[in-house]
Amino acid sequence: MCVQQQSVSMHKAPLVWIDVETTGLEPEKDNILEIAMILTDGELSTIGAAENMVIGHRTDQLALNEWALASHRRSGLMSAVARSTTTLPQAEAALLARIQGVCPTPRRAVLAGNNVEFDRRFLERHMPALAAHLHFRSVDVSTVNELAKRWAPATLRRLRKQFTHRALNDVRESIRELQFYQSQFIRRDDLK
Repeated sequence: MCVQQQSVSMHKAPLVWIDVETTGLEPEKDNILEIAMILTDGELSTIGAAENMVIGHRTDQLALNEWALASHRRSGLMSAVARSTTTLPQAEAALLARIQGVCPTPRRAVLAGNNVEFDRRFLERHMPALAAHLHFRSVDVSTVNELAKRWAPATLRRLRKQFTHRALNDVRESIRELQFYQSQFIRRDDLK
């Protein structure tokens, strides 16, 4: 962990697993509907409780692309958005406080997830203080997935994913996916 040590090496910094569900693919015009976060150490052990926040919006004022509207209705997210009173600044402040409680030093905690650059772009646009606290490096599980497709397709067939498109489920699934790859491809003695 990163707790109060300026000289902590990067491989000891926590992983900040984040997933956002949005109205579309473009941070400049689309909104965050839901954000979830789980902190882990480098061994993928959870640090504290998971966070899941649905951002309140007037759903009649949201412009969703066709895929997002169908997906978020099916998952129940649109109903949750209509009921939520949580604002984007409230969510950002709460998540940033959680990260700073574990890793107060800026630009040490590493963003992790699947297709993490998508999430980072939305964080930079809509939650800039949180984005600024994260290191520029990231752990993108989708990269390992792409390599596994090419190098170990038989192993990859044993991996089961649900694709629920709810933020907390997706974060948990990303962690499980990396744990699967770790068990299949990474020798434990290499980590010491």
